Amino acid sequence: MKLQFIQPRQELKPYITKIWLFENDMGLVNHGTLIAPNAKAKIIIPFRNALTTTGNRKTAICKEGDIYFIGIRDVPVTLGSPQGISGSIGIELTTEGAYKFLQVPMYHLTNNLFSFADLYGSEGSDLINKMSDEENPQQKIKLIQQFLFQQLLKENSDNNILDFSVNFISSLHGLTTIKHLEKKTGYTKRYLDLLFKNHIGISPKTLATIQRFQHFYQQMETDSTNIYELYYDQSHFIKEFKRYTGFTPIQYSKFNNDFGKNF
Repeated sequence: MKLQFIQPRQELKPYITKIWLFENDMGLVNHGTLIAPNAKAKIIIPFRNALTTTGNRKTAICKEGDIYFIGIRDVPVTLGSPQGISGSIGIELTTEGAYKFLQVPMYHLTNNLFSFADLYGSEGSDLINKMSDEENPQQKIKLIQQFLFQQLLKENSDNNILDFSVNFISSLHGLTTIKHLEKKTGYTKRYLDLLFKNHIGISPKTLATIQRFQHFYQQMETDSTNIYELYYDQSHFIKEFKRYTGFTPIQYSKFNNDFGKNF
C-alpha cells in the first residue's frame, strides 16, 4: 500500500487541508476504512478501480475515471473497492473552503456526492476527459488544482461572517454555545443557521459537536484528553462517539482503523 500526501499549490493552501495519492495492488480489502465526520468536504478521483462509500444503510459508487465532490457528512461512512489494483486521488477542503468553489447551496451536498459533470456541466466533463487521458497521477493532481484555482477566481464569494464563525468554533474545539456565537457576531441564531446551511451544509451546532468529537478522536490513543473536559458525563460521550463512528469506544478500540483515521 502506498499513501502519499502532497502539498497544495500556494494559491489553494487557504482552502485545502490535504491532498493524497493512494495506490494499492489489493484495493481496500483488509484495511481499516471507517471515515468519521470531520466537517470537511472532499474531492475523490478514483483513476484506477472504483470506490464505494457506505453510510446510513446506503452505498454509493464512485466510478473509475470520474471525479466526485463529496459534501460534509454528519454520519460515518466506510470506504470499499473491488479487489484488484487500485489508485485514487483525494482532496480535503477546509470547512469554510468548499463553498468558494461551487455555485450550489452546500446543503444539497450534505451526506451526498456528485460527479463534476453534474456540478460543473461541460467544464466538469472536459476535466474528467483530460484527467482520464493523463496517465501520470502527479499530472492529474496538477490538472485538478488548476481547475479549482480557476473556479476560485470565478466565484469570488467570500463571506466574512461565515469564515469568522467557523474559525471561532474551531478554535474552541466546538466548546461553545450558539448564544455565545450570536454575541460574537451580532447575528441571530436563525440567520446563522441559514448561513451555515447554505455555505457549509450543516448547522453551527452540528459543526460544534463534530469539532468536539474530532478533538478527542484524534488524540484518543495518546490518552491526552480527559472526556470530562469535553462532555457532561460518560453516557453523553458514548452516545456522541457512537453517533460519529457507529461503535462504542470499547468496540472501536478493538477495531483497526489506521487507514481511515488519516481522513
